[in-house]
Amino acid sequence: MPQIYIKLHKPFGYECSHAPTSHESVFALFPCELVKQGLQCAGRLDYDTTGLLLLSNDGQFIHKIEHPKKGFAKTYVAILAEPLTEEMQKKLSAGVELRGEKKPCSAVELKLIAENTAEITIKGGIYHQVKRMFAAVGNKVIALHRSKIGEYELGELKAGEWSYFSIF
Repeated sequence: MPQIYIKLHKPFGYECSHAPTSHESVFALFPCELVKQGLQCAGRLDYDTTGLLLLSNDGQFIHKIEHPKKGFAKTYVAILAEPLTEEMQKKLSAGVELRGEKKPCSAVELKLIAENTAEITIKGGIYHQVKRMFAAVGNKVIALHRSKIGEYELGELKAGEWSYFSIF
């Protein structure tokens, strides 16, 4: 079976599961013939998070993307409930303690786009990491969008659109 590599602009309200519990599956966005070739998500996005999702039937590729030790950086745009202060930015860059995690989580890069909007790049990908990091500095994520995983970028895809890509 040929190896398949797909990038999807995951829309709001979809689950990254073949057996969704509360929302429609991202796999409903693909032809059945494609899904039947063993298509799996390389990582996940919450139902309320939009943006870049990589999918493949290549288990080694999926493992490489998902494994924390491989260190794929992930870039998100977060719309926040409150303005992101300089103090909050310093804490996020230095590292914040998250309940249940062994070591602090820090932003690899953090750019203020607007008063309530930030682009944040992280490594790892623990449960709700970006949302929890902003909560740890006293803010709340209203909307979250992933634009990049490592060197793979979302590009011009619109919500629900997908395209094939070649691996680096």
